[in-house]
Amino acid sequence: MFELRIQPRFSETDALGHINNTVVPVWFEAARADIFRLVHPSLNPADWPMILAHIAVDFVHQIHLGSEVVITTGISKIGSKSFTVAHLAHQKEVLVAKGEAVLVWFDYAAQCSRPMPDAVRKLITPLLLEHNDAP
Repeated sequence: MFELRIQPRFSETDALGHINNTVVPVWFEAARADIFRLVHPSLNPADWPMILAHIAVDFVHQIHLGSEVVITTGISKIGSKSFTVAHLAHQKEVLVAKGEAVLVWFDYAAQCSRPMPDAVRKLITPLLLEHNDAP
């Protein structure tokens, strides 16, 4: 499992005084960077092998300015052409948000999904979360 620590910024707050709901998906995207580097180390967009097919975010508690947020990221499901990335966000050891993103192995030239290479499957399998750890 990967971990990303984020210090919320004043600009991410809203009129109600907590972190705006549009911010958490951006944080989760930043947390997926470790997955991206693992399966496509060059990060070269010219031969990028994935496309985002789905995201979901559940807001469990309000997130506030002044305390860091710890996002843990792992894999909750591996399919033949896609995998699901799971995120948990904690602030002061309290679960504040959880979410997932489905990434599909994709051929941009042909504009269609492709089977995920076995080498990639082997890289992400150790990140597979226990059922209780997934959002």
